[in-house]
This record gives sequence, structure tokens and C-alpha cells, in this order.
Amino acid sequence: MIQESPKEKILIIDDIPASVKTLANKLEEDYLVLTAANGPEALDIIHAEPPDLILLDIMMPFMDGYELCRLLKQDEKFHNIPVIFVTARAEEEDQAKGLALGAVDYLVKPVSAAIVKARVRTHLELKRHREHLERMVEERTRELNKALTLLQAKKESEFRRAAEVHSGRMAALGEMATSMAHEINQPLNVISITVQSWQLLNRRGALTTEKMLHDVQTLLDNVNRISRLIDHVRTLGHPSQEICGFYLQDVLKDALSLCRMQFLHHGITINLDIDESLPPVRAVQAEFEQVLLNLLSNSRYALGEKKSREGNFEPVVNIRICRKDKDRVCLAIEDNGGGIDPLAEENIFDPFFTTKPPGQGTGLGLSISRQLMLKFKGDLLLINNPGQGACFEIVLPG
Repeated sequence: MIQESPKEKILIIDDIPASVKTLANKLEEDYLVLTAANGPEALDIIHAEPPDLILLDIMMPFMDGYELCRLLKQDEKFHNIPVIFVTARAEEEDQAKGLALGAVDYLVKPVSAAIVKARVRTHLELKRHREHLERMVEERTRELNKALTLLQAKKESEFRRAAEVHSGRMAALGEMATSMAHEINQPLNVISITVQSWQLLNRRGALTTEKMLHDVQTLLDNVNRISRLIDHVRTLGHPSQEICGFYLQDVLKDALSLCRMQFLHHGITINLDIDESLPPVRAVQAEFEQVLLNLLSNSRYALGEKKSREGNFEPVVNIRICRKDKDRVCLAIEDNGGGIDPLAEENIFDPFFTTKPPGQGTGLGLSISRQLMLKFKGDLLLINNPGQGACFEIVLPG
């Protein structure tokens, strides 16, 4: 059974009963008609059951139509109710005043009930269209706000991820600063020893041009080595975000140039097994090197911890570059540092999860490293051998 929509309500406000009766008889065919003889009575009705449209006379006792219209248009609850003046006042300034107060129409008596009905129908249709548009705007606004909220959440997530990547990069650069000190010390020592030998020979009167020319190339080689290290760290600190092709072994060489001396300082042996026939991979090279440095740092930490517990322990890192399968290549870093606690394995790639003591790790290195590899359609995998060691595999299409 189809339920009919309730009739729209029309409020006629006029102190002349005959005028009210004429309009009411015509409008009652299609609408629910309410009547009031003056402004205060009309306000009581409007507050009790707001009408859909008001027909309003101007000249009434207690409160004229202009004042009543002004009050309604100032009220947030009633200002959208269409008001049509139906009045005997025919002066142009009266019409201008009524429309300026917010009325939608102005009819001068005598006017036929049929004309009034036609105007009522037109303005109710306009009211329905306006309300429909307002609902559409509200719904669209809600949708846009929802989309904006989702977009903001996405941007905040991207910002947090970028901040995490930046934090991880800064942590990696911190590690590199320590490594770099060891790397630079060696060429500095060579330069220092060479210059000191010149001073000693000079005091003895034995410093010759041939000796100096012979040593100059050694000095230049060591200065160039320091310069390359500084340039490389500067590049990592301000990396290009361009995806490019590169060979894994080239980036491995750069990474090891930053930390090899630190590994040797801890007595860690590095073994390399590199398949030189593999194709290049595509990624942001600086970000790939950051992943590599994170893994090397983790291995060094694990091996250093084990060596501090076991005096006769011989720490080893095996690095191999090989084909993972038909479509992917792999750079694997394996150490004999005892592996990872099986209870921690499941969470090892979670943000802020760390197996290091408080203050010794951010818990972001592995999480960010895996995110970076996934970004380039690769992955970072853990092959754990508790009690023996851990192997992390960087896998990329190639």
C-alpha cells in the first residue's frame, strides 16, 4: 500500500475574514490551510507548527505585515519559509519594501484566488527545489569532508612514513659518522707519518726532492680517498629521489667503503661472493644503500655483542650477490652472531620494535628498510637460525 505524502501547510494571515475565506476555500483542495487574524496569533501558530508557505497581509492590528516578515527573516528557524504579500497597498515603494524584507512575491488586492493558488504552487515548487539542492549540497559537503578526512589521514600517514624514513636516514648517517672516523683515520695516518718523516729528514739535512716527489703521489691518493668518502656521505645526506639502474656490487662497494674499517676494528671478517654476471636493478640508489648500511650495522652490533660475551669467538659476515629466482636478484648479508630470538621473529619488521637495549636503537631501521624495498617491488626477508646466526636478503626485480 502506497502511503500518500502529507499535505503542505499554508498559513493565511489577514484580519479580513472574507479575504481569508476566499483564499482558504481555493487552497484547501490541495493544501492544509491554517489561518491567523494578526501577527501575534500568527507567531504562536508558526512556533507550534511551521508552515511551508505564508500568505501575509500588510495592514493588520497589533503588528503589521512588514514587522512580522522582518521578525521571521531574522529567525534562523523560519527565515526559509516563503512569504507572499497579499495586500491592498499597491504603491511601488510598498512592493519594494516588502521584497526587500525577504518576501518572494507581492500580490495586490483584489486578486483572484486562482492567481494566488498558481503563485503558491510555483513558490512551493521553488522551495522544494531549493531544499533538494540544499540537501544535495549538504550530502556533497559530507562526502567532500569525508574524502578530505581520508586524504588528510593519507597525507599524515605519508608524512609520518617520510619522517620515519628521514629518522632512519639520520640514524644511518649517525652510524656512518662513526664509521667514517675509522675510514678517514687510516689515510690521515699515512699523510701524518709521511709529513713527519719529511720533517725528520729535513732536520737531518737528508730530505731530497726525489723523496718528496716519490711521496707526493701517496699523499694525493690518500687525500682523494678522504675526498671521495666526504662526497659520498654528502650524497647520502641529500639523496636524489630519482629511480635509476645500478649494479648491486657497486653500491655494496660504496657501503663497505664507509664501514669496512669499523668491521676490522671489531675483528670482524667480511667474505664476499659476488656473481658479476647479474643485471642491474632499478631503485633509488641512496635509499638502497641506506637499507644496506642498516643491515651491515645490525650485523656489526650482533657480532660485537656476542664477542663481548665469548672471548674466543671469531665474528664473520658473509655477503653474497646472486640470483634469487628467474626474475629476481638478491643481496644477502649473513652473520654468525647467534641469530634472533624466535619470539621476536614475528615482530622484527614492525615499526619501533627493537631487540636492542633502551637507548641503543630506534626500532625503525628494519621497518623502514622493508618499506623501501616494497616500494621498488622488492622485499626484505629474514632467514633466521637461532643460536647460529641471521641472514637478511634484499630482493629486487632484475
